[in-house]
Amino acid sequence: MSMGILDRMTGRPRDPAVDEAIRAAALELTQEQGYRGLSMEGIAARSGVAKQTVYRRYRSKGEVVLDALVGFAFTQLPDPDTGSLRGDLTALLTATFRAGRGVAGDLNRALAVEALQDDEFAARLWHKLIAVRREAVAELLRRGRERGEVTHPDEEFLIDLVYGPYWYRLLFGPAVLTDARAQQLAEAVCRAAA
Repeated sequence: MSMGILDRMTGRPRDPAVDEAIRAAALELTQEQGYRGLSMEGIAARSGVAKQTVYRRYRSKGEVVLDALVGFAFTQLPDPDTGSLRGDLTALLTATFRAGRGVAGDLNRALAVEALQDDEFAARLWHKLIAVRREAVAELLRRGRERGEVTHPDEEFLIDLVYGPYWYRLLFGPAVLTDARAQQLAEAVCRAAA
């Protein structure tokens, strides 16, 4: 059996280098032109892959950006274990707020717009990015509960307290996403948790 027929029957594995080139191109172009200026054709041209390759992997530019942000969150946002809930939340929120002041913030705002217009995309955004970040906070809260720092019974409420102010300011005033504000929010969540 020829390799071409075998590839079609079993599916050729995706080349991680191509995936990375596509994600990098999307981020670069967004930094240069903004999300509105981003297009699948531009991503293909910048990444050096065929437009069909990009469309085989992603339905829309929103999906490319989502994939890029998932990778960013995985590699750039910490999973702190400082020994205290206050320290853990401060480290996590400081990094999150800093990212929100940069291109990651622009991309998150764009993904929020996409999600409001497409329920299927909203579900993917929740599953691939938001739920993962919420689980990171849940882990911090569980460790805090083990140390006696968390007595509040509603973990979901506390996670909303962590991310609600972030998203509000990300959408309507990202300049407020300062390191000082991250520390204030961490302290407020710790008071609520106790």
